Amino acid sequence: MATITVKQRDGKVVEDIAWEPQELEIVEKPNGAAAAAFIAAGIGVAALGFFTTVSEASARMHDFLNFQNRVGPLSGKTTLAGVIWLVAWALLAPTMWKRNVSMNAVLLVTAVLLVIGAVGTFPKFFELFAE
Repeated sequence: MATITVKQRDGKVVEDIAWEPQELEIVEKPNGAAAAAFIAAGIGVAALGFFTTVSEASARMHDFLNFQNRVGPLSGKTTLAGVIWLVAWALLAPTMWKRNVSMNAVLLVTAVLLVIGAVGTFPKFFELFAE
């Protein structure tokens, strides 16, 4: 049992309130939807790295990815990476929606995919495959 005393400025006690501390009912909600979003984002970034490297490796792919002449193959790389991200999210979200997954594992998978995607966009890397 705990007591809270409420006083006025002059120090006169106005009220003593007795209360019992209660345990909070913390309900853990499923984190599958967030996990799906993280993994899908990693897949989208990895796809961008893949398309960047493949575009440099193949003249045919370079031309295929040229969706908009003023932008060049960047338009195809980003468009396809965005589509892959949306498809990955659309497939993962319903399957993981009500599940509770290990966020450590999800963040590790996402980090690996982000690194793969980032490496694929570095000129020193994709120039290794240039024709």
